[in-house]
Amino acid sequence: MRPRTPFAALAAALLAVLAVGCSNSEDLGPLGDPTAAQHRIDSLIDGTVKAITPAVTPPQYIGFTYGEERGAFGKETGYAEVKRQGFLAERIADGKEVVLLDQVEEYWRALGCTVETGEGSGGRWKYASATCPDKAHVTVGVESGLATITASVEKTKLRSGGDPFPDTQTPLPLASVTPAGQQDDPYWSH
Repeated sequence: MRPRTPFAALAAALLAVLAVGCSNSEDLGPLGDPTAAQHRIDSLIDGTVKAITPAVTPPQYIGFTYGEERGAFGKETGYAEVKRQGFLAERIADGKEVVLLDQVEEYWRALGCTVETGEGSGGRWKYASATCPDKAHVTVGVESGLATITASVEKTKLRSGGDPFPDTQTPLPLASVTPAGQQDDPYWSH
């Protein structure tokens, strides 16, 4: 038997990766269902907001966004990452962002999530991020007084035909609603 050349070994490894990447039989668990993924994203955002005390205004957001996954040679795999992002109405004062992030971290740890924290260049942007046991993700970031909450499911099946995530649009905020990050709060804004 001839020994394999480095090229033959590389070609065999590439074929194995392509075969795995082309398989649509991956078990994604309950979040493989797009409706379940959407409900999980909303429940993660809602639970995170409710964990913040004193209470904050639930975020205004519009629909879900998604990015289709592409496999080998740019072929669509039938899967997508789906996410939703919202912004708190309250302005978060310097120093209070740490309190807010500590509260959401505690909530996520109680759910069994793995938590990561950090800050952007110059410390202007602080964030906490969590990956939950069911592979749902959530991040809260605060920059210049504006708190953003983003939740996502990295991989779910796309529905065939039409909008893969229908009936997800929430109405645009009314003119009387305070723009994100500009509502004065006796605790969070001072």
